[in-house]
Amino acid sequence: MAKIVAVQCSFPEGNRTSQKEIQSLLEKMWPDKKNYIRQFGERSGVDFRDLSIPIDEYENLGDIEKRNKVWIDLALHLQQKNLQLLFEKTGINILDISQIISTSVTGLSIPSLEAKLMNRFPFSENTKRIPIFGLGCLGGVAGINRLNDYLKFRPKEAGLLLATELCSLTFQFQDKSVANLVGTSLFGDGAAALLMVGDEHPLAVDAQFDVLNGESYFYPDTERTMGWDIISSGFQIVLSGDVPKIITTKASKNLSDFLIKYDQKIEDVTFMVSHPGGPKVLEGLIEITQKSSEHFQYSWESLSEHGNMSSVSVLNVMEKTIEKANLKKAELGLMIAMGPAFCSEFLFIRKL
Repeated sequence: MAKIVAVQCSFPEGNRTSQKEIQSLLEKMWPDKKNYIRQFGERSGVDFRDLSIPIDEYENLGDIEKRNKVWIDLALHLQQKNLQLLFEKTGINILDISQIISTSVTGLSIPSLEAKLMNRFPFSENTKRIPIFGLGCLGGVAGINRLNDYLKFRPKEAGLLLATELCSLTFQFQDKSVANLVGTSLFGDGAAALLMVGDEHPLAVDAQFDVLNGESYFYPDTERTMGWDIISSGFQIVLSGDVPKIITTKASKNLSDFLIKYDQKIEDVTFMVSHPGGPKVLEGLIEITQKSSEHFQYSWESLSEHGNMSSVSVLNVMEKTIEKANLKKAELGLMIAMGPAFCSEFLFIRKL
């Protein structure tokens, strides 16, 4: 089985902004929505976000061309920084990396982001690339599962998962819908890089987690639950209020099936590495897992400090878990994320 060696996250620099500052901007732009803005802001669980550009420049973000150029430039900067730090921290031989998966739902690059990064680092010319667009919040856990599928059969090799989400560049200031009001109160910016190796790679002995079993769950006829409509000014959010209900119905059954399939009990799970979709999402996960809020401590922290960073958030939660949780060897963890389609991704990991 594959191993998770390390995670490195980074955030836009110089534009750390409080929720109150963002609320003030939105209240100035949409005075008739002042009560909603305050209500959503106060209930979001978000205290700060690291914005891609200074807050006073968002009113002039422009069309999709301008927004996407900002996305590409900053995405490359953040991931180049992540990879430099990750390589220094782990000492990985870059030529051992035989596959790179990159995921995003907030910007587009052709050639894709990992291809541009291969021109900045001495990767092997045989490195296989898998750019994934559209998974959204699901991408962090799904990316680990897909990389595990690959490394299980290449035990001497290594792989990277790159998640890059600059959600604030999608804000639509002409859209006064409830979905957009929620989005501007919740979503944030960041990037993450995760290194995995096969179980015969030299770095396997110093890895953090065994990647055990993962599953995907697709829910038919839910495509308007979450996603984007592509319009001339960029990505316009699609967000339904059905997400908490889906968690307590469909995801609850998925979890039960997942535990049975892999002969585990929820009591055996001692730590959670969950995507922090928002307070209602976390409350729903607390309900279906029968865990306490403290089990989701780092999900709450990530949400408060950075907002919902889509696919990046669960990797930020993992980074916090590695740094702070003081886990004992063989403790069993459960990773959960949900995203556009609508669908869920589950994964068991074990502390090494």
